[in-house]
Amino acid sequence: MSGLASICLLLCVAVASPSFIPAPDANTVTNIKETLNQELLHFLIAGDFGGWPPPFYTTPTQHTVAGEMGKVATAKKTNFVIANGDNFYFLGVKDEKDERFKLTYEDVYTSPALYVPWYPTMGNHDWHGNAQAQLDYSHISSRWTYPWYWYSLDFTLTPTNTTIRIIMMDTTIQCGINSEGTPINGTIAEMQWTWVEEQLESSQSFDYVIVVGHFPVLAAGNTGPTISCLYDRLRPLLDQYKVSAYIAGHEHNLQHLKDNPASNTEYFVVGCSNFVTPRFKNKDATDFQAQFTWAEMDDLGGGFARVEITKDRLKMIFIQGRDGQEIYSYDVMPRQK
Repeated sequence: MSGLASICLLLCVAVASPSFIPAPDANTVTNIKETLNQELLHFLIAGDFGGWPPPFYTTPTQHTVAGEMGKVATAKKTNFVIANGDNFYFLGVKDEKDERFKLTYEDVYTSPALYVPWYPTMGNHDWHGNAQAQLDYSHISSRWTYPWYWYSLDFTLTPTNTTIRIIMMDTTIQCGINSEGTPINGTIAEMQWTWVEEQLESSQSFDYVIVVGHFPVLAAGNTGPTISCLYDRLRPLLDQYKVSAYIAGHEHNLQHLKDNPASNTEYFVVGCSNFVTPRFKNKDATDFQAQFTWAEMDDLGGGFARVEITKDRLKMIFIQGRDGQEIYSYDVMPRQK
């Protein structure tokens, strides 16, 4: 069988099989709670970090970003890392023992300060392979923490009683591998939509609510200005429940976008921890206001983000990989309950 035919077979099975994604059951963990005796929560975001297929496994940009992530994690005592999809380019992994886990992930992010929980979500390229294997790898790795395709993280900072909920979505299940709106599995997609709204509805007492997904809702690059699957259905929920921020990847750059003035939600894209794509054909779209866009190719440096949360504000900070410089920051205030 040719390589092209093999890829076609993988995609056909992934999209067509009604049992490809199992339904959650009573033993499925979809919420992780942690109480911290600290006044500041700090985490990193590695967007689209997924290296390169064999025999290379990694890219120079990925190594550069990983090095700077280690420095920041050491200095800031990072609590965890969010990985927002496309974790293994271009065809995901075969099983939980795939060498890609070691050569594209474990052997790259080697700073001791990065041996904290990594909370992933899936990207479209991950769904070209064995998506379940990324969940199963949680039972092998000491830091890869992926309990289900969708799950939430609840943090309480006890000195100030500050509460944070992070909702991790699998937007490829919802929108399809090509983000065109046809779910991978319609029944499972509806289960996830129901769960997302339940999580938002039960989040109203939280000081900050963040939603993470691979596909953007708003996008200044080639996939924008909107991805209709999320724009039509998720965006109204983000507004209704006054979500603090939506964080995406998929476009290989850094973006901060604002929706209409009545919206409480800030939209961020962090997708260049492995590749950089300097194309912003929708930067001037009327669907949003582009507050910041970045995609410099200098030294193949790439970028990532760090987030600080206290009782007073959520600070999103973009960092370029080539020198660790903080190139943009924005403060999001606590939600008005």
